[in-house]
Amino acid sequence: MTIQLPAPYKAQLPVLKACFDKDTTYITLNGSRQVGKTVICTIAALKWALETPGQCVMVVSPTDSQVKKVYKQILLMVEPMMFFIKSCKIQSGDSEIIFRNGSIILFRSALSDNTLRGYSNTHLILDECAFIKEETWNTILAPTLTVRGKKVLFCSTPKGNNFFARLFHKGLEQIDKTYKSFKLTYHHNPYANVKFILDQQFILPDEVFRQEYLGEFIDSAGCFRNINEVCILRKATYQTTEQYYIGVDIAFKGDYTVAICLNSKNEMVDYVRFNNTEIIHLTTTLKEFFNKWKPKKILIESNNQGLPVIQTLRSQGVQNLNEFATTGVSKPLMINQLIAAVGKNELKLLNDEIIKSEFNAFVATITKTGSIKYAASYGHDDIVMSIAIALECASKAKFTKSFTIG
Repeated sequence: MTIQLPAPYKAQLPVLKACFDKDTTYITLNGSRQVGKTVICTIAALKWALETPGQCVMVVSPTDSQVKKVYKQILLMVEPMMFFIKSCKIQSGDSEIIFRNGSIILFRSALSDNTLRGYSNTHLILDECAFIKEETWNTILAPTLTVRGKKVLFCSTPKGNNFFARLFHKGLEQIDKTYKSFKLTYHHNPYANVKFILDQQFILPDEVFRQEYLGEFIDSAGCFRNINEVCILRKATYQTTEQYYIGVDIAFKGDYTVAICLNSKNEMVDYVRFNNTEIIHLTTTLKEFFNKWKPKKILIESNNQGLPVIQTLRSQGVQNLNEFATTGVSKPLMINQLIAAVGKNELKLLNDEIIKSEFNAFVATITKTGSIKYAASYGHDDIVMSIAIALECASKAKFTKSFTIG
């Protein structure tokens, strides 16, 4: 009786060969998105567990959700042949499959050190290794291989020049023959969704795309490379024949409230920035700005104290006021739209050093779950966010009547 494992494509074969040869102990796979890293981990874990009785294979992922993903992938492969399985268990960050030949595959989250201790592993797979602390490998996981350790597979997309990068380069040098490194990008995968990836190249900052889809080790990912070409305008005066759109990012604690005004050509004409968070001051200052520009539409973030500000402004007769909540869905959508507009020179901003500074400090980082987080690497990002809101306001007002974001 046999188990039908996933069929690897050609470029995956050298990685799998290193997983099963006698000379290599440490295999490092620098794999971009859409290269089938999970397939490689699945094949390796099952062959190690099933071909030799009594093996202890531990798969470690950065988060509980990623642990469950790998567990379900492997269980899916062996379900048609349940004869091989003695028992299985799934729970948050601590799952396992026990086989009738005495082998076991453990699935653990790197979030909890206690669930990683106390094992004598024969094989280790560090899934998305770049997002696991180096200390976890050095002080907790490596010692579990002391007695019976045979193979370690480090598998990840890059995340800056951390210990995963050093492992990768060590394998490339081939000074220590027990280390081998491989790099796979979507170009190697005949099943990759190339159209989707090219769309991502258009949307994402250059450094993020190079890291996620080309497997490059980049320390930080600045989102706006041509900001000096965009910041060329002076403040304008109100024109009765023009239409204006205002986006407002309401301050929270030590941040600034910022209101940005764009005209119909996506040119920034004016802005106001202040850090007094009292409702009376907020509403008075914003009303003065609104009255100055008589906008066709206003879009205000309703998070934190945004909602009481919006309610107060409406009670004072402010017209054309729309609200939205910044969420994990709405924020990336607006930032991606802003990145695209700046990158294509479809947006013009004021020649202002504060504006330039915020845009230069605004970066994208990849979280442990693989999602993209946008934020200032230093200082504030209130101007960036309010410009993104103003651009969203203008876009929705021109083309739709809805202000639903995300």
